[in-house]
Amino acid sequence: MDRKHIGNLIRIARKMTGLSQMKLAEEIGVSYQQVQKYETGVSEISISRLSQIAQALNMPVSGFIFDKEKTMVCESPGFYGALSDDEIELLKHFRSLKNKKVKEGLLTAVKGIAGLQGKRPKKKTKPRSIRQREGETRVS
Repeated sequence: MDRKHIGNLIRIARKMTGLSQMKLAEEIGVSYQQVQKYETGVSEISISRLSQIAQALNMPVSGFIFDKEKTMVCESPGFYGALSDDEIELLKHFRSLKNKKVKEGLLTAVKGIAGLQGKRPKKKTKPRSIRQREGETRVS
């Protein structure tokens, strides 16, 4: 098991449940600095501590165990890297949406916005007839 991967999963689960590092630390009986060390992969986590963390986050211990076969969809699990805080927040709010049509609309909007990032707006040019009236000479 990769402790950085497990730590990242703990961080994601903690943020998805809305717990601070301090609150999680209180729940499992450690300092918030120790929670930071778990989340960054600096400290190893015992199975019993992982069980306490899972219980505090209301999820199964198996949710923290990296299984390549279960997590692979169509590319390697590390393709997107660790989720940023913004991505976690976006995912949390997206998952809280109950209406399927709203979810589909939001997804369509995000895809559209992402598609606009690489495109530059076209330079606006005046129609030829207006350019000619404003004194431009016609090149033959």
